Amino acid sequence: MNDRQDSRGANSAKRQTILLFLVNISRFVPTMSVPRPAPVFVVARTVHTTTDGTTAMLVLRTFSRADAHSFRAYRSDPETARFQSWEPTTYADEERGARLSAQFCSQQSALGAVVFGETDFVALRGRWLQLALDSDGTHVGDVGILVSPDGRQATIGVTLLRSVTGRGFGRAAVRMALDWLFAAVPVAGAGVGELQSDGTRSEVSAEEVADGVFAMGPAVHRASVLVDSRHERSVHLFEGLGFRKCVSPISAVNPSRC
Repeated sequence: MNDRQDSRGANSAKRQTILLFLVNISRFVPTMSVPRPAPVFVVARTVHTTTDGTTAMLVLRTFSRADAHSFRAYRSDPETARFQSWEPTTYADEERGARLSAQFCSQQSALGAVVFGETDFVALRGRWLQLALDSDGTHVGDVGILVSPDGRQATIGVTLLRSVTGRGFGRAAVRMALDWLFAAVPVAGAGVGELQSDGTRSEVSAEEVADGVFAMGPAVHRASVLVDSRHERSVHLFEGLGFRKCVSPISAVNPSRC
């Protein structure tokens, strides 16, 4: 009888030891942290008067992960992709399209945080930076920018959601991008502003934000654009912004740097 009691006591002690060990070891297990999304930076904004006489607040900003759905909407549109380099069916596929869009927005968000958060224009060279375009808070397209390895030239392009074309948004978006590319210092405001839910920068209220460029630019000397000659609307858009036709891409020169 005593042997049984001793055996039960020993087993109880073992169980107690094991339980205590499991509780104590949990103190040394590292807590897994979820990476914070990169901040969204406002590059430029303008109050745009559309062709029908209405006004819209246009904001050129860095991408965020939340843009994946709206980004995929215009990338998967065959009419929008007609004169572009991507295949719309790739984005139309439910699984693959969602994955590629999420990956694109995440990568562009990270690049934007480096370029604008750290003012690192070297990171910008030789790779495409896409800037999202918002109209009254809704993501409606983007501007693509490729700065040459020497930092002196840039190639630019614009893509819009088909439902907002014909309202002058493309012209306004490209103009804002060019102002930033040619600017060595911000045209309006001081430094880069972090985007808030109401479309303003964190440093100021909506009433205090003026139109213009809010971020220091790479101060390139020349900008060019690749345009499909069949896309007459785009050709007309870029000619109206001062680009001139040439055998290679249509180009625009910053007069102050010639």
